[in-house]
Amino acid sequence: MLKQTDMSVYWITDVHLKDHVTGRPEAEGAVYGERHFYASLDKLRQSVDIVNIEKPDLVVCTGDVIEVKQSLGSFVEQWDRMEAPKAFVLGNHDLEAGYDAVVNEMGYQDRLEIAGSRFNCSFVLRNDEFGIRCIVLDTYVGEDGKHRYGTCEGTIGAQAFEWLEQEMTACPESVILLFSHNGIEGPEEYFDRRHAAQFRELARRVTTNGKKLYNLAGHHHVHPHPEVKQVLPHYTFVNGVAMIAGTCSAVNVLTIQKDGTLHIGSKEVKYPYPE
Repeated sequence: MLKQTDMSVYWITDVHLKDHVTGRPEAEGAVYGERHFYASLDKLRQSVDIVNIEKPDLVVCTGDVIEVKQSLGSFVEQWDRMEAPKAFVLGNHDLEAGYDAVVNEMGYQDRLEIAGSRFNCSFVLRNDEFGIRCIVLDTYVGEDGKHRYGTCEGTIGAQAFEWLEQEMTACPESVILLFSHNGIEGPEEYFDRRHAAQFRELARRVTTNGKKLYNLAGHHHVHPHPEVKQVLPHYTFVNGVAMIAGTCSAVNVLTIQKDGTLHIGSKEVKYPYPE
């Protein structure tokens, strides 16, 4: 049960909208493995309804909101309905539309570009009792500062690492939530192992100084429950439930306590949308 001093973050990932099969389970390409493309929009609509009723402190989407090259319009229409503070980072499938197109459709044209991406950002989520450092990391910027297309491997370039190091070491908050599409400690084929090792050493330094660090990511489709990996005593990796998976999936619900303890729950969303 949420205490008055706790904070809540509702987190969605891997929606994989495919507009031409939405609401058509019989259509060719409507299902591929665990991906039920026809059901994605209905589950997303329910997610928005849940957010607007329950009013969490923050909503985060960690990308792959589309499956193929198409407009993000159907996602943006629902995203804009959410009546809560929001943060978004793109995934590899979103790059099918092109980085500039995603920036424009999300309305991020005027945002500051940090380490090669307008999706990189750092801010404090605060209530009357404590604050949480929230960092959103774009894992598809290469060493040349340009976005990497046609790959599923996440990276942390030199500029991004320098920025992360500054944000994580200098922030006064004792709890850090790092959201990314690719999980830094996820399956080896989905993240540059050199960069993961480099980040782990940074995490060791940060958490040795008394901070708690959580990397919350999607990409590697997990269902029906999130996967949790204790990397270091105070560095935890969480792979969230993918919204695309099955006809019934979930919004990931994070409850953060003042002492930095993170509880992970869920809110069910399913097809069809309840009229």
